[in-house]
Amino acid sequence: MTVKKRLISMFARWYTSDKRRAKIYRRAEKKLLKRRKQGHGDCYLRADDPYSYLLSQVLPQFCEKYACELRPIIVTHLEDSCYPERQLLADYALEDCQRLARAYNLEPPVKRSSLSEKASLVLCEAAQGSHPWKAIAAIFKSLWVAHTAIPGIQSANIPILQQQLTDNNTVMIKRGHYLTAMIEYAGEKYWGIDRLHYLERRLTDGELLFPSPDQNNFTGTADSGKGKVLSCYFSFRSPYSYILLTRLFALADHYQCELELKPILPMVMRGLSVPTSKRLYILLDAKREANRHDIPFGYISDPLGKGVENALALFYVAKNMGKEREYVLAMTKASWSKAIDISNLKNLRSLCHELALDWPSCESALMSENWRDFAEMNRQEIYEYGLWGVPAMIIDSLVVWGQDRLWMVDQHLSRGQ
Repeated sequence: MTVKKRLISMFARWYTSDKRRAKIYRRAEKKLLKRRKQGHGDCYLRADDPYSYLLSQVLPQFCEKYACELRPIIVTHLEDSCYPERQLLADYALEDCQRLARAYNLEPPVKRSSLSEKASLVLCEAAQGSHPWKAIAAIFKSLWVAHTAIPGIQSANIPILQQQLTDNNTVMIKRGHYLTAMIEYAGEKYWGIDRLHYLERRLTDGELLFPSPDQNNFTGTADSGKGKVLSCYFSFRSPYSYILLTRLFALADHYQCELELKPILPMVMRGLSVPTSKRLYILLDAKREANRHDIPFGYISDPLGKGVENALALFYVAKNMGKEREYVLAMTKASWSKAIDISNLKNLRSLCHELALDWPSCESALMSENWRDFAEMNRQEIYEYGLWGVPAMIIDSLVVWGQDRLWMVDQHLSRGQ
C-alpha cells in the first residue's frame, strides 16, 4: 500500500469510527443542554424534490412528539457535479417515492412538480413563520398531489425572499450537503424519510413513529421465486454494494430465484463526478447502515483504478468456476473492512489462493482487457433500465436502486408477482 493510500485508509477508519461518532454526539448534546433545548436542527427542502414532499408529511408529527425544533431551509440550486444524470434521477425518484409512501402509509406523489420560482418563494415565506411545518406540508401537497393553487405572495416581499433563497443555497453548499430532504441534527446528517429512524433512536428509547421497512427478514414463502431471475448490478468500489451482498445472497436463496451478478465500472471511472461532500456523506451513511446489519466496515483501502480493474478481470475467472459469490464478497470485504490493497499483485494472489482460484488462469485474465466489454455491456443495460448508479436490482418489472431497497424486492417476491 502506498503512503497516500495508507493515509486515506487511516482517515477513513478514524472518520467512520464509532468512537468519533460518540464524541460528536456528546459534544452536540452538551451544546443543547447549555441552550436548554430538546434539540435544534436544519432540514433542507426543495419544491421539485419528491423526497422533500414525503418528509413534509411527517415532520409536523415528528417535531410535535419530540419537541424537536427543525428549521426548514428552502433551496433551489443543486450542484451539477452531484447530479450527473439529473433527468434519470427525476424519473426514478418519483417511482421510488411512490413505493416509499405506501410503505410509510403516506400520500404518494402523483404528479411531477416543477421548480417554479413562485413555489420556492411561497415555501420560503412559510418557512419563516412561527409554526412552519403544517403550512409547508400543505404547500407541498398542492405541488405533488392536489390540484389546488398555491398561496399568493405580496410583490414587496419577493426581493427579500429571493435573497433568502440565494443565501440558503450558499449555506447548503457550505455545510457540505449535496441532497435535499436532508436533516442535519446535532452533529449528524439524515437523508430522506427512511433515515429518520436513526434520528428517532437518538431522541427516544421507545416505539418509533417511522421504523425502517428494511428489517433483515423475509416475509414471503420460501421458493416462491423459483424460475425468476434477479439481476444485481454492482461496483467493487461501491460501499453500498458491499453492504448489500450478504443479504442479497440470503434473499435469493430463500426465494430460490436465480441470481445474476453484473459488475460495472464505478462512476468516476466512467467519467461521472462524485464530489467530496457526496463521498463523505456516503462513507458515514454506509458505516451507519453496516452497523445496523452487523457488517464489518470502515477499515478501507480504496480500490479505485487498478484495484477495480483487477477485481473485474478476475470476476469472470471466478464466475466460470461457479465461485462468483464467494469472490465478490471476498474482494469487497478486502477493500471495505480489511484494508487490503487489491491493486497489489501479492495481495491479489493470496486472496485467489484462499478462494482456490486457478492462479495461472488469473494471471492470464489480468493480462487481458476482455472484462471491459462485459463491464460496458452491463453499463449499457443499467441505463436501459433508467438507472446509472449501483447497487441496482431488477426482477420481473421491478427496478430498484440502493442496498436500502432490498425490502422492495422482498415484498415483490412475497406477493408472488
